[in-house]
Amino acid sequence: MAMLLGFSPKFGALIHTIPSPVIGGASIVVFGLIAVAGARIWVQHRVDLSQNSNLIMVAVTLVLGAGDFALTLGGFTVGGIGTATFGAILLNALLSRRKGDEAQGEAITPST
Repeated sequence: MAMLLGFSPKFGALIHTIPSPVIGGASIVVFGLIAVAGARIWVQHRVDLSQNSNLIMVAVTLVLGAGDFALTLGGFTVGGIGTATFGAILLNALLSRRKGDEAQGEAITPST
């Protein structure tokens, strides 16, 4: 529905009459709700943030996304959300592999 309204010049003119501070305040509320919804997902799935690997993934992803860290490779630019997503996927792959190596090392180590 919002996409269809975006093609209407009259609707665009109506939105343009809203003062910038009102749009800014609404943006703060919307982005805050999105962040809290993400945190709620972590709580519902019982993500253990006492593990350093989980904490690092969450911290890096939040900083890259909230800081709108753009990554440019050649003529291709990825915005903050995309960079945060790719960073989370890469960190998950690297840190999960490391956890697997540590688990194998513990299994091989004889108990005393």
